[in-house]
Amino acid sequence: MLGYHRLDWEHLLSSVGYWINWIAAQSQGNGTVTRATAALVDHAFGVWKLNRVEIRAGVENKRSRAIPERLGFTQEGVLRQAERVGDRFVDHVMYSILADEWKARQT
Repeated sequence: MLGYHRLDWEHLLSSVGYWINWIAAQSQGNGTVTRATAALVDHAFGVWKLNRVEIRAGVENKRSRAIPERLGFTQEGVLRQAERVGDRFVDHVMYSILADEWKARQT
């Protein structure tokens, strides 16, 4: 499961989300989600001409956090109790990348 969470045309930004636990065990660790996320970011900047893409991941979720880190996103901070999971709240790390940063990485 991978896709855009929201599209903000006024501010030219979007956020990307994914559920990596849904990938079959034999397919995990092969860069599938990283490549798919990169394709969404390419589309956001190349086709839609957005300026910013965000990714949020649970502080404790090392596998989800590794994706924006591999793709060169900047860690901006921690959003406290940003998501309720069952009977507890989870803090999120906010990552972002800007169009000019993404373009510089591609050359």
